[in-house]
Amino acid sequence: MRARTRSVVVGISVAVVLVLSGIVVSQPPPPPTYYGQVAAILEQHCTGCHTAGGIAPFSLEDPEIAVRMAPAIKYVVERGIMPPWPPGPDSPPMIGERKLSPQEKEILITWAEAGAPLGDPQDRPPRTAQPRLPDPPPHRLLTLTPPYQPNLARSDDYRCFLLDPQIERDTFVTGYRVFPGQKKLVHHVILFVIGPQNLREAEAKDQSEPGAGWTCYGGPGVGSMSANVLGDSLGFWVPGTTGTDFPAGIGKLLKAGSRIIMQVHYNTRQATPEDADATQVALYLSSEKLTPLEGMTLFAPVEVRCPGPYPDDPNDPCHRDYALARTELAFVANGIHALCRTQVEDFLKRDVGDGSAQEMHCDRPLRQDVLALGITGHMHLRGKSIKIEVNPGTPRARTLLSIPRWDFNWQGQYWFQEPIALRAGEIIRISCVYDNSRTIIGPDRQPLPPRYMTWGEGTTDEMCLGGIAFVRP
Repeated sequence: MRARTRSVVVGISVAVVLVLSGIVVSQPPPPPTYYGQVAAILEQHCTGCHTAGGIAPFSLEDPEIAVRMAPAIKYVVERGIMPPWPPGPDSPPMIGERKLSPQEKEILITWAEAGAPLGDPQDRPPRTAQPRLPDPPPHRLLTLTPPYQPNLARSDDYRCFLLDPQIERDTFVTGYRVFPGQKKLVHHVILFVIGPQNLREAEAKDQSEPGAGWTCYGGPGVGSMSANVLGDSLGFWVPGTTGTDFPAGIGKLLKAGSRIIMQVHYNTRQATPEDADATQVALYLSSEKLTPLEGMTLFAPVEVRCPGPYPDDPNDPCHRDYALARTELAFVANGIHALCRTQVEDFLKRDVGDGSAQEMHCDRPLRQDVLALGITGHMHLRGKSIKIEVNPGTPRARTLLSIPRWDFNWQGQYWFQEPIALRAGEIIRISCVYDNSRTIIGPDRQPLPPRYMTWGEGTTDEMCLGGIAFVRP
């Protein structure tokens, strides 16, 4: 006991001597607290999804949940997984970018490492971010009626439904929302507009099969829409999105008497006979004359090989014939080669190594001057990265979109902060890289070993697809 007292006295004496000598002993700063710094960061970057009833699986508005999730927050922030913002740093500035500053990352990581202290509620700074307001009531809410029971005989059921927005005079769509009725089954939704001149054809399609809608692999099959055209559609829903508001003064024209064809891709691997779908589409409209929004579709061939030498047996899952026999879009797979001036044989002969970085691209000349306002890209589960650029390999090269780490669950349409002028004759390239080196987990939680993949609309097939939204200058 005497020795302990002596050590305490010595410690105090040393501290007094240091202070009297003008030597200041620096103490480490206190760690960040939830109320002091962390809550404001979460509010600005995370609670748009991580809110009660939101699309994320838990709410970060609750301090206790935030503290409990602190190790997970540290993990995803360190690795750049959250907040999810797929475009890389070489993409142009986008509207609504979800990015943490280096200082914000350091605060969240330090807070988690310190045990996620709550701190004093009185320390919470005034809220500067405006709370996210709920969407106003839509001008039209279109519901799939009657609900559709996906065809369980198909692992991928593509169904088109004819919806009537009751447009009595020319009207512009200024925004939309898509609400899947069965999120576990709906792989994507694409909205196509058809004018009154194609209504009889669409109605005939609708009546050609029993039940709601008709089978529509590749596209609606009405008028000129014989293929899947993201660039020229009204809009779409894929995992990670909810809907879109078009830039101010811009709209998609709906002529009087127009209809909407809603194509829904159902992946039925987790479906039961009770899973009827009633997906909804909300439309926001304007009767004012707006600048028409148009779109162009970009695509590249998909010829994803297995690791190792190409097999001779057409029944081998790693043979191209095996893949073509299992997709309704074999004609698309071959037709894209003609459009891109590529040869299937070149892909079959090339060395793919371990199969983890297989790149394919397509170059197309731009036919007219446009002002690009937005952009999107689309692949499936084997996608590794996607890039859309102008004049590649030249001094005039520009990147329009680069997603260096593709995540199927986080897709969207991105809008440029400033319009980008593109000139007729410039070359637009879309390029996709695939990883087919390993077994992955599919949408039904079953392992999917490598196999040959060509263009197909199944979740376990692949695509290299993009779209540019533009107006004419």
